[in-house]
Amino acid sequence: MKTGGPEGPCGFESHRLRQPRTGLFFLGGENVRALLVIDLQRDFVDKDGALYFEGAEKVIDPVLKWVEEFKKENLPIITTQDWHDPEDREFSLWPKHCVANTDGARLTEKLEKALEDYPNHFSVKKNRYSAFYNTNLEKVIRDNEIDEVYVCGVVTHICVLFTVEELRNRDIPVKIITEGVASYDEGLHRFALREMKEILGAELI
Repeated sequence: MKTGGPEGPCGFESHRLRQPRTGLFFLGGENVRALLVIDLQRDFVDKDGALYFEGAEKVIDPVLKWVEEFKKENLPIITTQDWHDPEDREFSLWPKHCVANTDGARLTEKLEKALEDYPNHFSVKKNRYSAFYNTNLEKVIRDNEIDEVYVCGVVTHICVLFTVEELRNRDIPVKIITEGVASYDEGLHRFALREMKEILGAELI
């Protein structure tokens, strides 16, 4: 998507070349940081969820801690949700999960409550691994002039990895909250963290 400013690779506006901001979240010249919480949904992190994996719930409290920190500064918090049609083609690869407008597709309860009435919460609903594919995420980032993204959620080597790759394609600095990401496969979890750090240039914190 071209936005009319100086362009970087693939036609995307280069965040490093933009002029000073005057938008809602311009904080005295500091970067506009956003927290991106990927797929912290009942079907993934609740024990009765369709694709729950052992230990998934361990990321909830660390993520909530970061949510509260970003709320204190009135900074953008973006949540993504898998949001599938009942006959989505993805169900040929995975058991049926996160069907649109079902309880399993909702954010896990503690996160849902933490974000109630928070004015700078932005919801992104997706039906593919990348949170950019056919969603409003590009617009949310542009409209809020977001310069840096802190990422957490599940699953590390799937939706987290593919979304971080897209953020880095746009030259957006990324910090991975390591206590806030998890996978059902420890080897792939470690691989994804290394891939995001060494290949994509994300910072692990």
